[in-house]
Amino acid sequence: MAVLEQTKSIPLSKPLELANVRYEQIDLKEPVLSEVEQFYELQRSKNGMAAMKLLIALNSGLTEKVLGGLAYTDYRKCEDYLMGFLTFNPSETGKD
Repeated sequence: MAVLEQTKSIPLSKPLELANVRYEQIDLKEPVLSEVEQFYELQRSKNGMAAMKLLIALNSGLTEKVLGGLAYTDYRKCEDYLMGFLTFNPSETGKD
């Protein structure tokens, strides 16, 4: 039975910086439908990694430019959290 965390903070192994603003963590939450739609549109037209970068940006409020410096392991942690929602199957929860 999968239980999805509604919010998650990902501590960054390497802080991100842009215009004298430093980000020590990325705060993510359950994506809304419009974010997921944009993810799938970009995935079809470009590739999965670009689409996930966009979804992380839309969901966290950080820009794609800032996320360009994201450590790959931190990216994978963000991806893992968000994929839980993208692959969610309500019939596997045992609830109708």
